[in-house]
Amino acid sequence: MTGTVELDQDGAHLLIRFPYREDLVALVKELPGRRWDPKGKLWRVPATHAELVFTTFSRHLFDFASEISSLLAGTLKPKEAPAPERRRARTEAPPPTGLPLADAAPATPGDPPPALAISALNALVRDGLRQLFPEALWVVGEIVDFDKSAGRQHRFFQLIEKARGEARPFAAVEVALFASAAERLLPALEQHDPPLALRDGLEVRVLVRLDLWPATGRFQIVVQDIDPNFTLGRLALTKEQILRELAQKGLAERNRQLGFPVPALRIGVLTSPDADGWNDFLRHVQEARVGLDLTLFPIKVQGLDLKPMLLAGLRWFATNAADFDVLCIVRGGGSRTDLAWFDDRDVAFAVAQHPLKVLVGIGHQRDQSVLDAIAHSEKTPTAVAELLVRGVEAARDDVRERARRLDTAVAERMVAAREHLGDVLAAVRRGAQTLLANAARELVAASREIGNAARHRLQRADARLRHVATSVRHGSERRFDRQRSGLEQQATRIRLLDPVRVLARGFTIVRDAAGKVLPSVARIHKDQTIRVLWRDGHADTRVDDVHGNAP
Repeated sequence: MTGTVELDQDGAHLLIRFPYREDLVALVKELPGRRWDPKGKLWRVPATHAELVFTTFSRHLFDFASEISSLLAGTLKPKEAPAPERRRARTEAPPPTGLPLADAAPATPGDPPPALAISALNALVRDGLRQLFPEALWVVGEIVDFDKSAGRQHRFFQLIEKARGEARPFAAVEVALFASAAERLLPALEQHDPPLALRDGLEVRVLVRLDLWPATGRFQIVVQDIDPNFTLGRLALTKEQILRELAQKGLAERNRQLGFPVPALRIGVLTSPDADGWNDFLRHVQEARVGLDLTLFPIKVQGLDLKPMLLAGLRWFATNAADFDVLCIVRGGGSRTDLAWFDDRDVAFAVAQHPLKVLVGIGHQRDQSVLDAIAHSEKTPTAVAELLVRGVEAARDDVRERARRLDTAVAERMVAAREHLGDVLAAVRRGAQTLLANAARELVAASREIGNAARHRLQRADARLRHVATSVRHGSERRFDRQRSGLEQQATRIRLLDPVRVLARGFTIVRDAAGKVLPSVARIHKDQTIRVLWRDGHADTRVDDVHGNAP
C-alpha cells in the first residue's frame, strides 16, 4: 500500500497520507484547493474533488476508505448515531402470583373498579399468547439488523415483509435468537452443504414460539430452528429469475462474448482493499512481474453497502473504459449467502451491458453467483490473476515465437535471394561478355569503315586543297601583277610630284614660320615672316604687302 485517503470528520475534506515521495507530492500539488497540514502531516483536499483524487492516486495503489467510494457513488449520508444496546431479554418471565392492582386500598361503594398494574397486564397478554399458540410455528420473513448484533451472546433483530416491487416493509416483528439456540443453529448452518450464514437482507423460514416480555411489553418471536433449504432455494430462485430476465433481453451472453484483449495490461479492479482476495490477487500479480497496471476502485464485498458501491465502481470504469483493457470483480471465498449479495438485478444488468470485458472471481467453484453466469468466471481471485498473467506470458511467448519464425523465414529468404543473386550475376556476366564481344566486332567493323571513309574524304579533301592551292596561286600571281603595275604607276606619279623635282624645274615653295606650306596668297598677311625655298637654297623674308589676283 502506497498511502491512504480518508474522509475527514467534517465530511468536507479528504485526508491524504503517504511517506514522502517527490512524484506523489508533485501529483498532490496539482489538485485544486490542496493544503498541507503540518500538525497532522497530511494533505487536505476539498471532498468535492473526490473523483479527481481517486483517478490520480488509484493507479498508485492507495487505500481508499469505504466512505470515499460512497462519496463517488453519491450515496454518502451522515453517520447514524449508534443504536442503543438492547436490554438482554430473559427466556422465561416469572409467572404472576396473582393479579396485582395499581392501588392497594380496598374498594368502597361508589369507587371506580380496580385497575391492573402494567406488569400484570403484560403477564396476562403473555399467558394469552401462550394459550393461543401453545406450539411453535414456522414463519417467513427478511432479516433486518442482524449484522448490528454481531459478536453478542444473544442476537436481536427483525423479520420484515415487503410487498412485491416495494422497497419499504409493510409488516415487521421483533426476533430473539438466544445464546443457547445460536450456539446450536449457527454452526449447523455453516456446516450445511452448501454453507449458509445469516445476514441482513436474507429471506429465511424459521421455527419460532411467540412471546412477550412483561417488563417492557415488547412482543417478539423466539427462534428455535431454521430451514436452510428454504433460504438456499429462495437464493437460487432469485438467481434464476435474474438470469431468465437477462436471457429474455438478449444480455445473458453479451459480456462473455466480448473479446479478450491480447495482452490485457491495463486492469481495473473492484474489491475491498482489506479483503484477503485482493491481497492474494495483488501478491500473485506482483510476483509474476509481467507489467500489469492495476487500478483499484474500493468497494464493500458484502452487506448493504455492496450494491451502491459496486454500481458506482461499474459506472466509473464504464466512463473511463478507454483507459482499461478488462475489469475484475474479486473477493475471497465465503458462504452461499455471503456471495448472494452479488445476485442483484441492477448489478447483473450493469455487468451484462458493461463496455469492458468483466472477469469474476468472487467465490469457489461450487458457489456460482449471477455474475459467474454472465461474465468470464474463475474460481478465486488468484485464478483471475493467474489468467491475466498467463495472457501476458502467452502474448510474450507468441511474440517470441513469431520473431523466431520471422528470423527463420528471413534467413531462408536471404539464402534463396543470395542464390538467385548469384544466378543473376552469372547471367549478367555472360550477357556482358557477349555484348562486349559483339560490341568489339562492331567496333572493328566501324573502325574499318571509318578508316575507309576517312581515306576517301581525305583524298577528296586533298584534291580540293590542291585545286584550291592552284587557284589561289594563279589568283595571287594575277593580283600581285595588278598590284605591282598599280604601285609602279603610283611611284611614277610620286616621283613626278616630288617637290625636289618641282623645284628643279624652277618653281619655289613658300612656308610660314612653323614650316607649313602656304599654297595660297590668302594665307599670307602683312608683316608675316615667310621662307621661300628654291632648288638650291631658301630665303627668309617679311611681307610688306599682300595682293591677290582678281577673280
